[in-house]
Amino acid sequence: MVDLIGFGVLLQIPILMFATLAVQTQQQSFAVEAIARHALRAHVLLPDRNNTAQVVAELAQDFGIAKERLSWTLNCRPDPSCLKAGSTAEIEVRIGQAVAYSSQRL
Repeated sequence: MVDLIGFGVLLQIPILMFATLAVQTQQQSFAVEAIARHALRAHVLLPDRNNTAQVVAELAQDFGIAKERLSWTLNCRPDPSCLKAGSTAEIEVRIGQAVAYSSQRL
């Protein structure tokens, strides 16, 4: 009985640690994808980088992510301001190792 309890506890600790790590990784993955998608939508509706930065910061806060951990880049081709029809807006969002890309043609 003591062996069963002892080995059970010793085996459960690594399993719980792995499960916690997997859940955190999945949460970051969902957060990155949602932030990329919604930030690009915000930029397409109002093509202003300050507005997009504010949306990214608010979304990161909603997901409980410190904005210092989050990095993002926005590129528009061929028009850098994303104001011309036919331009393509692309955003890349990173939180640690989790990366998401989103693009939309205007």
